[in-house]
Amino acid sequence: MISITLMKQTVKANISLALIITAIQALCLVLIASTGQPVKITGQIFYSLLPGMLTSIYIIITGNKLLAAQVDKGSMAYILSTPVKRSKVALTQAVFFIGSLFIMNLITAAALIIPTFILNGSVSPSEWVDIIKFSFGLFLLALAYSGICFLASSIFNLSKNAIAVGGGLVGAFLLLSIMSMFGENFHFVKNFTITTLYNVNTIASGSSDYIWQFAVLAGIGLITYFSGIKIFSKRDLPL
Repeated sequence: MISITLMKQTVKANISLALIITAIQALCLVLIASTGQPVKITGQIFYSLLPGMLTSIYIIITGNKLLAAQVDKGSMAYILSTPVKRSKVALTQAVFFIGSLFIMNLITAAALIIPTFILNGSVSPSEWVDIIKFSFGLFLLALAYSGICFLASSIFNLSKNAIAVGGGLVGAFLLLSIMSMFGENFHFVKNFTITTLYNVNTIASGSSDYIWQFAVLAGIGLITYFSGIKIFSKRDLPL
């Protein structure tokens, strides 16, 4: 299914940035949770903006490095000179990308669970539900973001083009979501960004609207990853 050798190389090339971003997110969440706020309030404070911005940095940089940058630098020619198919290369990179984001979110969730348990002596069933919703929603948003960057990386041969399209879209989505917070005059721009599909206030309120929003984010992620693998497997490469 995947290339173990390529997976090891990819992990080695990208683990430093992943660890730095994860450590920053976890530390910030531990500090907020240590104030003794309820899990729901802590989640609303933390997950509203910070992790989306930090994770997007990792996504934009790593998404470009997985395929486009290697084609651009010529290292993809070396990889494909070995008995490994393009589809296997693309699938391996996609599995790493998705897996790394899942682990990052798992560690971030633990950074909320541990202080809550230490302060209260336990984590209630309702708090577990809130933590799972916040964390899984962030993962799905990251899945959609990363799928966009992965698709751009699979289409373009030059890093600058992949970053301009994939990173540009993710950056624009984040910027629009921030603009929508500045009064009613800018509230309408939330309709032009997928970032608003991860609405922590909707999750915290107990509304079931988050279900269809999560489904849309998952659909965007799966479609872009599947398309990226297919496109990279079939297109001409300047090797």
